Amino acid sequence: MSLNIVSMIDVFAVLVFFLLVSSSITAAKLNVIDLNLPSQDQALKPDKPPLQLTITLRHNGLDVSDRNGGLRHLDNTPQGYNLQALSELLVQVKKSAPTEDTVTLLLEPDIPYDDLIRIMDTARFTPAEARADGLPPEMFPNVSLGDAAGGAP
Repeated sequence: MSLNIVSMIDVFAVLVFFLLVSSSITAAKLNVIDLNLPSQDQALKPDKPPLQLTITLRHNGLDVSDRNGGLRHLDNTPQGYNLQALSELLVQVKKSAPTEDTVTLLLEPDIPYDDLIRIMDTARFTPAEARADGLPPEMFPNVSLGDAAGGAP
């Protein structure tokens, strides 16, 4: 008795061809990336640049600035930094840019750590009067630290 494998080879040839075709179709479906590209007639709206609010802690006071330049210089009081004026200024800034939540603190050398924490808390937390007017509990919760360039202006 002899085994006829010709018909079995024909079945395997068809099976291999079927598997190759179906795997290439499946691979093509997996590699498709769904992109929503803007059309040429669609105008791009430029995003509003960030505020880049910066508070520079100097020995003689605070400099508050944004990307357009200096907003204000706050001189020290006999008790130290003028936290009340800083808080009022930051409330005004928050009202004009409600989506902004980042502030950068730049320090001159030898600024006491306690002063840094007080300024940071003043920038982060909204005063009770401003919260009553509808501002969120935190004004600028994202705080970055850095070294102040140069000396006093």
